[in-house]
Amino acid sequence: MYRTQNFQWKAVHVLAILAHVGLVIASSVSFVQNLNMGRDNNDRNAIDWSKVVSSNSNPCSFALMGGFGRLGSSDIFDVAIYTLPLSALAVGIVGLIFNIVLFVILLAVETSRPSLTEGEQHWRKQIVTFFGCVFNLLLAGAGIGLACTMGLKISVSRSLISPTALAAIQSPICMCTAVYDAVKNHRDGKGLLD
Repeated sequence: MYRTQNFQWKAVHVLAILAHVGLVIASSVSFVQNLNMGRDNNDRNAIDWSKVVSSNSNPCSFALMGGFGRLGSSDIFDVAIYTLPLSALAVGIVGLIFNIVLFVILLAVETSRPSLTEGEQHWRKQIVTFFGCVFNLLLAGAGIGLACTMGLKISVSRSLISPTALAAIQSPICMCTAVYDAVKNHRDGKGLLD
């Protein structure tokens, strides 16, 4: 059975919670930094409409006069730079809430009730562990996808480095948590049969 005094079991779940806290912090800082970067670029590179009005209103002349070309590059229009930190923030918050709730529920079902047999208690733990493993594997997949996608955009925005690193760290931790819970639950079930 899950033992509340089992240090390794507690450490794996606390590590998963801390990984999601780090992902939430890094992605929120990255999002705010990208918002400020976009505002600075818009203020610094504002289009001088008086030049455009006084020149020919042909769209090609507008571009040649330095219209949108003055924004530095087309990276300012890249939506992924702004949405990737939001996606990482969403994965971090969902993972944080889920892992805290999972840890509390697993600690709660650990207490043995005299009205339940050992088999009934094990089934309660098995149901919680099954959904916990499935959701942690989904979080690991989401973290891998985010890390790969943000890794492609690091050259555009350096503020994506820390969320990329923490998403890459969060994924194996979620996978290890799921595997550790599944193995522990399987061993506890075999212990009941013996």
